Amino acid sequence: MQFVANVMLKRLLSNASGTVLVEFAMTLPVLLMLLAGGSALSDMIACNRKVTLATRTLSDLVSRTISPSIVYNNPSATSATAQLSASAVILNPYRLDNATQEISLLRVCDATHAYVVWSQAQTQNSNGSTVTSATPTQTAGTLPTGGTQTTDNIVTIPSNMVTGPMIPTSPDGSNVCQNLNTGTSTKTQVGTAGGYLFRGTITYNYSPSVAFVTAAVTPMTDTIYMVPRLF
Repeated sequence: MQFVANVMLKRLLSNASGTVLVEFAMTLPVLLMLLAGGSALSDMIACNRKVTLATRTLSDLVSRTISPSIVYNNPSATSATAQLSASAVILNPYRLDNATQEISLLRVCDATHAYVVWSQAQTQNSNGSTVTSATPTQTAGTLPTGGTQTTDNIVTIPSNMVTGPMIPTSPDGSNVCQNLNTGTSTKTQVGTAGGYLFRGTITYNYSPSVAFVTAAVTPMTDTIYMVPRLF
């Protein structure tokens, strides 16, 4: 009996049939994880690209269709809802209710700073059919009605967006960004002179469509500055 058992054990140890099936079963979970991870990474990159395209579309549309001088003279009457909604369409097929669009008009006050003239932000439902106003991240000042402005109305801008003629100068040589009080004969009040820039920003809260566990939301954002085409 022991002899028979030894023979059967040797045959079992030397039998290689089914090895490939066992190896495949062991590697299958790893392969599935690689497939899902690669798919999720590709989808995230595609969504981030969509955010950039939508942001550029927003800045381009507004810079071509809205006059900065009209906005400056009557900021409360200015609406870019159509342009904001149009830019959101670029995000399809991703859910639009995860996105916030914002557009601001800036007036340059030195080589790296600008005064916020006007700002508008919005969100929408998943298909974009319903628009809801959102609180802008840029704090607009109260000009041209006059009065003292605050440093909250001054924001940093990229220096490569500004050329010499866009930077205003005061008669006394003071930095216009620091002249927050009403203008005098020797000082140019911030926001009353200087070149204009449109600043478009889109923020998207991305969640992967495929995940083995609940994945954390990844915020994506892009900001693009453009010089107005109208005056």
